[in-house]
Amino acid sequence: MRPIIGRTELIATGLVLAAAGVALGLVLLLTGGDDDGGEAVQATANATATGTPFEPVDADGQAIIDLGRRSVEALPDGEWPGLYDAFAQEFRSRCTFSDFVSAGETDTADLGVLLQQIRFKYLIDVSLSGDTASAVIVGALSDDEYTIQTAYVRENSVWKIAPAPGTTGCSGFNRLSG
Repeated sequence: MRPIIGRTELIATGLVLAAAGVALGLVLLLTGGDDDGGEAVQATANATATGTPFEPVDADGQAIIDLGRRSVEALPDGEWPGLYDAFAQEFRSRCTFSDFVSAGETDTADLGVLLQQIRFKYLIDVSLSGDTASAVIVGALSDDEYTIQTAYVRENSVWKIAPAPGTTGCSGFNRLSG
């Protein structure tokens, strides 16, 4: 009697599962994966993001898009340390510049060759109210999308990245499940 699943199918299934595990592991490396709040960027893989891409109607909306894009692209562009000044004072008071740079260096090393495959796609679920805003960044790591909850605040007439709700230390963004 022939088995229902042959050896070739078992090997192919194992390879697919191994590739999925590696992809998930790399996303966890991007996010820091730990719960001690020591990483500056957190993301999680999603099959597909839902929501309509945000189209700005004014300078405030464009500033939010620009900050979202910069927060994703700073690491692969090698501009991670320069992003520190884009964060609000609340974040900088709980995460020193040296800790911030160290977290970026760790993420860079952990990602290796995949670092250059990180890219910003668009924002969804944008809410602008006075001097505060929130959004969800849709990004890509290789061919997989991920989403990040972000917050923003206007300080001295300039939009800054604020810590997302519930974050601590150098963690400024929230992974979204999905």
